[in-house]
Order: sequence, then structure tokens, then C-alpha cells
Amino acid sequence: MAIETMTLKALLLDFFGTLARVRDEEAYLEDVSRGLARALGVDGEKALKYFLEARRLANAIREASNAEIPVDGQAALIAALAGGRPDEVRKVLVESMLKHLEPVEHAPEFLHWAKGRFKLAIVSNTTCRCYIEEVLKKVGGAVDVIVTSDVVRYRKPHRLIFKIALRRLGVAPSETIMVGDDDVDLGARALGILTVIVGGRVAGDLNFRDLEELRRWLEERAEP
Repeated sequence: MAIETMTLKALLLDFFGTLARVRDEEAYLEDVSRGLARALGVDGEKALKYFLEARRLANAIREASNAEIPVDGQAALIAALAGGRPDEVRKVLVESMLKHLEPVEHAPEFLHWAKGRFKLAIVSNTTCRCYIEEVLKKVGGAVDVIVTSDVVRYRKPHRLIFKIALRRLGVAPSETIMVGDDDVDLGARALGILTVIVGGRVAGDLNFRDLEELRRWLEERAEP
């Protein structure tokens, strides 16, 4: 695809790593451990062990099939291992994640700048759409469409999640850029979507240091 001649109408945005991140993984796990210890009636070490084992099992399924295990499924796995109530476990998982999620640098400014200039979709592998909704609410950001693996039941790089975003936005692959930070975001290429990577984890069609550098490039493209 000739980047110079494409008519850009839409951006598909990854969430975790691109727009938001867990501020401190160790502190997040400590909160999970404390919350699950209360919910399950076990000590913190056992609670963390149950959580990590459930996460390992869920990740094995994801890697083997690209199928998503949503937060309800994670909670059910932990409850099955430990004998607790899935609803109480789910509450701990969601509250712990929300407590430690924060927007990455330049994300709020980028979202505000892009809104009105492009059609926007967040396309995310996540166990709960609620994480995205809460971060958007916190930063005052808005997008046209949110497509998440916990609803679609398939994870990137599966084509379906990208196809749904394109259909709901009403745009063609040739009119769209995928913005991500990981190799799963490169799945958009299979549909002919130009894929740019923010950060240096993998090589995309184009790579940018951060969202601010991407914004400047998009602005320069729009200049006559």
C-alpha cells in the first residue's frame, strides 16, 4: 500500500500497552493477593498461587486457540481451584485491575486530538471491556466503537476482531491504520490494514517512539 496516496479515515487503537498500562505489576499482584485471601478465606501466599495458576491455564488456552477467557471465566477457574464464590473473586479481580490501570504518556492528549479527525475504534485483547470504559471515563476520552475479545470471544491476531471493527466503523482496510505495540496487533495486516507500532517491541509497517510522535506524523500527512 502506498502510504502517501491512502485516504485515511479511521484509526484502530490497541488498549493495553498502547493507551493504558498497569502502573506497578508488583503492587497490583499484592492487591490481588490480599483481596483473594479475604474472598477465599486463605492466606495471601495461597491466594496468589491460585490466581497465578488460573492465569497460567487461561493463557495456555488463549495461546492454543486465540479464544478469550474473560474475567468471569478467570474467576470461575480460581473459585474451582480454591472453593470460593466466583462473584466475589470477580469483584477482586476487576477492582484490583482498575485501581492500578493508568493511561500511558500522551494517551489522553492523543485521544482528544484524534476525535473528530478520524473514526476511532479501540480493538483490544482484554478480559473485561469495563477496564477500557473506566479509563476513557477517567481521561474524558471518547471513541466511536469498542471491540474487545471478552465480547467477541476471539483475541488478536484473529481476523474476526479487526473485521468487526471495520464493519462497525463503516470503513475499508485501505482507509484504516491499526495502532498497537505488540505482535498480535500485526494481525491487522492480514486484512490489508497498515499497522504502525508505538514503541520498539516489534517492527510494524511504521514504528514511532510514542503517541506524540505518531500524532505529529499524522498531522504532517494531512498538510496539503
